[in-house]
Amino acid sequence: MTDGEQQEALVKRAEDEREDIFRRYELGLDPSNVVDSWENPTFEIYHRTDKYGFLHDSRLPSTRDAQEVHRNKIEMERDKKWMKMLNQWPPPQDKLHKRVYKGIPDRVRMVAWNKLLDIQKSIDNNAGVYLRMLQLARKYSTETRQIDADVNRQFRDNLAFRERYSVKQCSLFNVLNAYSIYNSELGYCQGMACVAGVLLLYLHEEEAFWALNTLITDQKYGMHGLFIEGFPKLTRFIDHHDRIMSKIMRKLHKHFTKHNVDALLYAIKWFFVVFVERVPFSLSLRVWDIFMLDGDRVILSMAITILYLHKDELLRLKDMDAIIEYLQVRLHKNFGYSDDDAIQALERVMKKLKDLKLDVPPPAKSNEFPTRKLGDFVEADMEKKIGRRRNDYTDAEKQVITDVISRQEQNAIDVQSTVSYETSECATGDGYSMKTFESITSLATSPANSSYSLYSNGFVVTTIDSEQDPARSQSIHNLSYLQTHPALPPNGLQHMRHSFSSDSDSRNRIDLDQALEVLQRQQLPLHPKTPSSQVVYIVQNGGGGGGGRYMDGHRDAADDDDDDALSVENTRL
Repeated sequence: MTDGEQQEALVKRAEDEREDIFRRYELGLDPSNVVDSWENPTFEIYHRTDKYGFLHDSRLPSTRDAQEVHRNKIEMERDKKWMKMLNQWPPPQDKLHKRVYKGIPDRVRMVAWNKLLDIQKSIDNNAGVYLRMLQLARKYSTETRQIDADVNRQFRDNLAFRERYSVKQCSLFNVLNAYSIYNSELGYCQGMACVAGVLLLYLHEEEAFWALNTLITDQKYGMHGLFIEGFPKLTRFIDHHDRIMSKIMRKLHKHFTKHNVDALLYAIKWFFVVFVERVPFSLSLRVWDIFMLDGDRVILSMAITILYLHKDELLRLKDMDAIIEYLQVRLHKNFGYSDDDAIQALERVMKKLKDLKLDVPPPAKSNEFPTRKLGDFVEADMEKKIGRRRNDYTDAEKQVITDVISRQEQNAIDVQSTVSYETSECATGDGYSMKTFESITSLATSPANSSYSLYSNGFVVTTIDSEQDPARSQSIHNLSYLQTHPALPPNGLQHMRHSFSSDSDSRNRIDLDQALEVLQRQQLPLHPKTPSSQVVYIVQNGGGGGGGRYMDGHRDAADDDDDDALSVENTRL
């Protein structure tokens, strides 16, 4: 068989497979549509089902508690107000803002989302386009197999999507296939199934298609940049998220860096699907309401809100796996705050970030938005038609990997990676917290700048070269102590020097017992044997007057290690 004949055979096989998948969805729940037993999950009528259709592994309650009765009464009153407001659309902006943040009643969410995304206008301006895209998808889509697999994974515990080839499963399959043709530059990315699935819980099939298009292409939401190859918007948002953390939540940022918790490990689903399946569904819907009103800046603020509300517990977790499990699993099961409390905290955080000019990330680049005309059919190349997998990374994918490594290195530098001298982790002969040393030195890239921090019993002793950027200092170099105080041991700490570089494991020993004894007495006098351009100062962490002090006693507010830069830190939620 020649190469041409082999390619034709592979294309024919792919076309037959696509046609068979579409035929199954066309049959839907018809008894003639054979479904394998594994495709449908088990079902018990006594499982508890919430008002959104999600099943919970618990029995139905025998009675309603007083709080639920009160909530239902309030929502009934809001129903009336919203129906009146929706009939007089558009309302005053301040009135709309106030009511959306209080929560859109579930019974009017379908109409409210239609209004917020102006879906009817999209349908009227594009009459017949959706059906045409669906017909083209049946004939040409190269994403059908992957979409079919993802449809049956989506919301398996929801009554609307639970049964194989149910109405909502068929609608989700159609919407995603049609959109892969309509936005041929984007095609299909797995996160899109969850976004479209949430929309289909409240919207009809074509409405969900145009709502998805608005969320992806409108600059207010800009989800195209999240799903396109290379994920440029994800990179931009993660960078800004890290910037916010380093400025207003320094302790937690250092804690995450110490334990190698990169924001990519916990924030991908936060940003891709707006917190669905990472917080309780009722809360994620409230965030979706606000997202549709105020745009993508809500996502960054909600990420900070979650970390702020749970920072005490996160600081108690001492390894990466426990931190990730807490953020990805435990918060979804039990968020620890009511939806109203969480949204009130979000609103305050948004205000504080705006005051600090951190609420909006840097401007988007052109590759975050479609460059091809939407709706123009572009036939796929032979490799995509056949469904052959690539064996190498594209340039965009390689850039993502490079960006992740660079961000990890930058985080380690920005935090100034103080080697932790926690007593429980100090080895007798070595004196290092090895976990910290390994996590930080693995990211160090240049021994050119000079900075070293000794963190013990509430103090950090640091040298910084003022002629260079202290935030970029990353190696230990020429830190000398002179015994000038009678409290020091007889042999003193004279000429003790400790150094390391990124390409060497050699390090000189330091008498930690003597250093720690002096630091505990809080009376270590320092005389730097360094050029005059360097300054030695002590930063006191935690206790009593906090803040850095130079040798002349002046406080350096910039070196405060408290999280007070965001005044919401001092607000009881």
